[in-house]
Amino acid sequence: MKFIEFDKDKCDNCYKCLRVCPTKAISFREHQREIINDICIKCGICKNHCPQSALSIFNYEDHVKLAINSTKKVIASIAPSYISAFDMKEEGQIVTALKMLGFDEVEETSYGAELVSQRYDELIEHGDYENVLTSCCPSATYLVEMKYPELNKYMLPVVSPMIAHGLDIKDRYKDGYVVFIGPCLAKMAEAREMAGAIDGVLTFDELYAWLDKSEISLPSLESDTFGKVGSLRGKAFPLGARYCDEKVAEKYTKLRVDGIDGCEQVLKELSANKIKDYIIEVNICNGSCINGPEMVNCRKGRFEREHKLTTYIKKRLLQEQKKGEYVPATTFISLDREFTNKKKDYDTPTEFDMKQILQQTGKYQQEDELNCGACGYDTCKDKAIAVHRGWSDPKECLPYLREKAESIHSVMIENSPNGVCIVNSSLLIESFNPSFQKLFGEKNPSLKGMPTIGVFDTDLIAETFHTKGNIIGRKIYERAIDKHFVVNIIYDEAQNVVFGFFTDITALQEKQKELQQLKNKTLVKTQEVIDKQMRVAQEIAGLLGETTAETKMNLMSLNELLMRGD
Repeated sequence: MKFIEFDKDKCDNCYKCLRVCPTKAISFREHQREIINDICIKCGICKNHCPQSALSIFNYEDHVKLAINSTKKVIASIAPSYISAFDMKEEGQIVTALKMLGFDEVEETSYGAELVSQRYDELIEHGDYENVLTSCCPSATYLVEMKYPELNKYMLPVVSPMIAHGLDIKDRYKDGYVVFIGPCLAKMAEAREMAGAIDGVLTFDELYAWLDKSEISLPSLESDTFGKVGSLRGKAFPLGARYCDEKVAEKYTKLRVDGIDGCEQVLKELSANKIKDYIIEVNICNGSCINGPEMVNCRKGRFEREHKLTTYIKKRLLQEQKKGEYVPATTFISLDREFTNKKKDYDTPTEFDMKQILQQTGKYQQEDELNCGACGYDTCKDKAIAVHRGWSDPKECLPYLREKAESIHSVMIENSPNGVCIVNSSLLIESFNPSFQKLFGEKNPSLKGMPTIGVFDTDLIAETFHTKGNIIGRKIYERAIDKHFVVNIIYDEAQNVVFGFFTDITALQEKQKELQQLKNKTLVKTQEVIDKQMRVAQEIAGLLGETTAETKMNLMSLNELLMRGD
């Protein structure tokens, strides 16, 4: 099963998902729509940008609710970015809310981040890394494994804070059902891939909707305490920052990189050996986890969220320094993992193949390559590569389709036997086709820019502008040129012009007139024949009547003679 499923019936071919996809992991071919799982980094950006909701991700909510209603002990691990996602007076109000929903325990994932940070420091201190890559972002690690596997040697082989916390909770609660709650969709894929640590994942948006449906108002709740929380080091992870051990800080230059473009750039430079002695924290989302894709419903802007979390971290820092609160997180479980080469070698088209593919959409030379990105790919050559690999249809090129449509449209209009003209709101003729010129231009050789009143009856045009509606199939007679027309007047609101289509039916009208005259003559002739036949019939009847009377008299006389017997 793919991480993201595509409902092709909802898709309207806007290509917005492909335009925002960092790795172009979506295939659009004819009527098929699907995610290319081998290059999908599971960031979920496509889902959040789809206006038709045609993309969906496996939802854990029903599973979580079933667990809550069972005998299992359900523990929530909530990402520290909740501070900026929900309106609260105190952070402990989220604990109260989650327990009202049925969770038995609530802990901060920052505790897992603390465990991960400590393991990072151990590996760096005792290792010999030219550069170090760290990330709590599953999409960033997928990007390295799928596109830059040669950099796996720089990736510290440690699980993410979510997985570390889940493993730790499982170690403490043997029958525990662990639910991670955060702003990230990729965590769903990570939870399924690294089974055994997290049983369910809820996003902040899903939690927001659940609280709203349950009529739970966070600001009005009493504050409860977390089961476990991390220190400042763990709480800073959502900002993409990591407070390193002093020995680590001396050894490397620390760099925070977020956003797909920044990640790609730094990974390319690392791959080309252009930078050295850096410890780099990479996150796919712009602004790191504080700007995760499931922060949509929190009703705050990115920098407002960042300010809120930064303020909270500074507050906690002062508390740690003042009261000496910092207690290192401890665990006896292994947090190690391996990063693997997930890169797929796809066939690259030859120069000849590339040329042939480009020519299918009218790109015969470099200046024909607009690189407009409307198809979802950054360049025409990227699109051609996708076509070669079977991920895209060569004809799905907007400029090509538009040019083709306009070409066909132009040919149809120019060669139409019907007169076509465009009239602006001042009732001036803006343009027309040859048939219109032929019909109306005999007395007006130059029609462009002329008022319609000097060419044809303007009543219908004026009516269309007034009503902003269309007039279809209206018959008119233009006395000035002695012609009959069927007229269609179409109003274009966007350009505030009307299109006039004039079909000359003069010859048809003449034929109908001749036919009517022929019918009338036929009726007169028919009536004359009928009258003549009636006269003949009457004459014949009269003659038959006289003959019959004479015959009757003769027969009666004969009968009388026979009766006498003389």
